[in-house]
Amino acid sequence: MVTHEIYQTRDEKGRPVYHLPEDVDHDAKTVKATGEAVEIIPSAKMSKSKKNVVDPVSIISSYGADTARWFVLSDSPPERDVEWTASGAEASYKFLNRVWNLCNRIGEMDNAKGQGDDDLLRAMHHAINDVTKGIEGFAFNTSIAKIYAFTNTLSKSKANAATQKLAIKTLAQLMSPFTPHLAEDIWAHQGGTGLVTQATWPVADPKMLVEDSVILPIQINGKRRSQIEVPKDMPKDEVEKIALADKAVIKALDGGAPKKIIVVPGRIVNVVV
Repeated sequence: MVTHEIYQTRDEKGRPVYHLPEDVDHDAKTVKATGEAVEIIPSAKMSKSKKNVVDPVSIISSYGADTARWFVLSDSPPERDVEWTASGAEASYKFLNRVWNLCNRIGEMDNAKGQGDDDLLRAMHHAINDVTKGIEGFAFNTSIAKIYAFTNTLSKSKANAATQKLAIKTLAQLMSPFTPHLAEDIWAHQGGTGLVTQATWPVADPKMLVEDSVILPIQINGKRRSQIEVPKDMPKDEVEKIALADKAVIKALDGGAPKKIIVVPGRIVNVVV
């Protein structure tokens, strides 16, 4: 159910008079035509009688259909209500524009430049795995959250042009169920064959889903103070050495020796001072 705030004033007999969202000055909290202060009632399901409705034609004219789809699907899982807000739609619109700008930048990349391909490929396969699971489980909002994360990784990537073009085409495929129009434009812009909606859905490489390293938080006397990244299979004694070389641990020890170090493989390092 899509919900929205209700805006009302009172007539001379104290009865509620409802106003459409577009008729209200949301900063001043007044009716635009009269300047009368409005009472804002928390969100309820959209109802013509209470005028807390947003015209789809207005949304599509301002932002496009993909923005409306993206916002509604990203905000909540299907079994929960979603509150429609102008700020939420605006944020979705900005993100989709960011993706399109990223597509243009990658399309203009010099094929000779780039490095660190493995990190981007690993992130891409994690995105494929996570987005696919979200769609199959009808958890569309979690799939979209993973797309946000992958987009951030891609936008910061220093990988070569070929790898980034593969990544943006994969991103178009992952976004296609949510933003079909934008996805088709990206797919075509990057030289994809046919329609993205008819392309074979990407499959994650299991080898790319295996993490080579883990991040271990460091607790000092029960409080988290730092973290270290170490190879996943590093022996405990080597992990201890790296932990003792951490700045936060050195500061806490102040030249002394720890009373105890407890390494829980793959989980945490506890230092007792």
